Amino acid sequence: MKNNDLSRKATFLYGKSTLGNKLALLTQRGTWAVLVYRFGRFAGNVSPRPLGLLLKVMYFGLFYITQMLTGISIQAYANIGKGMVVMNFSGIFVLAEKIGDNFTVYEGVTVGNIRGAPRLAIIGDNVTLEPGCKILGDVTIGNNVVVRANSLVLTDIPDNSIAMGNPARIKPLETVQPAEKQG
Repeated sequence: MKNNDLSRKATFLYGKSTLGNKLALLTQRGTWAVLVYRFGRFAGNVSPRPLGLLLKVMYFGLFYITQMLTGISIQAYANIGKGMVVMNFSGIFVLAEKIGDNFTVYEGVTVGNIRGAPRLAIIGDNVTLEPGCKILGDVTIGNNVVVRANSLVLTDIPDNSIAMGNPARIKPLETVQPAEKQG
């Protein structure tokens, strides 16, 4: 697993990315699912070929065991950037073309395809998928997007947006402006 994944999750949960906090993360099922995903991506790029095949066989065994024990399926086909955080566990399925950095996913989320779609979803940087949301088909989700709980996304979402509802309605992400000093 990339150290970025552990550091981001430790900071997210505990406020600091210390060695002790990172070690504590190893007891969480979401962390194990990310670890197995990262191993699968590594195994797919190893040469010489016989060693790569051996590692892929090991990956498939670990993938199915992890899927059974955690209820999380993160396909190694997906190219996911650094800083991925899987919060909680169970009912998470992720299959996408590409996912950017700092991707956060909660329980009950599905990122998948629709039969006949020309490609899988492409998700940008700094995206959070809240519990129960579904992203299906050939969609592009921009950077700095939050998909609210139990939303169904079937269309593209631009940068700096919030998607909510079924089907998802898209609203601009409002930024908090510092209060003006008076006096």
